[in-house]
Amino acid sequence: MSEAVGTNKGGLLLGLVIGGAVGAITSLLLAPKAGSELREDLSNTYRTFNDKTSQLASAVGQKTQDIISTVSDKTQDIASVVSEIVSEKTQEAASAVSEKTKDIANTVSHQASEAVDKAKESKQLVAESLQAVKSNYQNNQH
Repeated sequence: MSEAVGTNKGGLLLGLVIGGAVGAITSLLLAPKAGSELREDLSNTYRTFNDKTSQLASAVGQKTQDIISTVSDKTQDIASVVSEIVSEKTQEAASAVSEKTKDIANTVSHQASEAVDKAKESKQLVAESLQAVKSNYQNNQH
C-alpha cells in the first residue's frame, strides 16, 4: 500500500508541475493587456530572438573563417616542409645515382682497358704464330 501512495505522490507532483505551466501560459495569454500591447510584446520577443540568432550566426561565421584561415596557413606550412623534404631527398638520390654512375663508368673503363690490353697480347701472339707457320711452310718448301 505504501508503494501506491509513493506512486500517487509522484503523479501528484507531475500534475502540479504541468498544471503550473498551463496556468502560466494561460495567464500570459489572458492577461489584461490590450491586443496591441500583447502584439508589441510578442514582436519585441521575436526581434530579440532574431537579433540573438543573427549574432550567433555571425559569431559562428567568424569562427569558421578563423578556422579556415588557420587550416589554410597550417596546410601551406606543411606543403612547404614537404616540398623541402622532397627536394632534399631528390638531390640526395641524384647525388647517389651520380656516384653510382661514376663507379660503373670507372669499372667499365678499367675492364675495357684490360680487354684492349688482352686484345693487343692476342694480336701479338697471333702475329707470332703466323710468322712461325710461315717460316715452317717456307722451310718445308725448300
